[in-house]
Amino acid sequence: MQNFPPPHPYLGDARSFVPFGVGYIELAEGVRVESRLTENDAGRLKIGMQMELVIETFGRDADGNDVVTFAFKPTGK
Repeated sequence: MQNFPPPHPYLGDARSFVPFGVGYIELAEGVRVESRLTENDAGRLKIGMQMELVIETFGRDADGNDVVTFAFKPTGK
């Protein structure tokens, strides 16, 4: 669980930061990546659960454009 705003270059306002889950995802090829998770309730996450790659809006840049990132979402399987 990431309970604090990331260091610079965090695009959001630290006062409005929402904690997010962080985990290691093992891809089909056997590579493991550390990634942001869409679920931030640790009680709803289990080792070995299936995940799917999603794209999320992470914030906005100085021009008001969406800045996106990838995350993994539990599939419920």
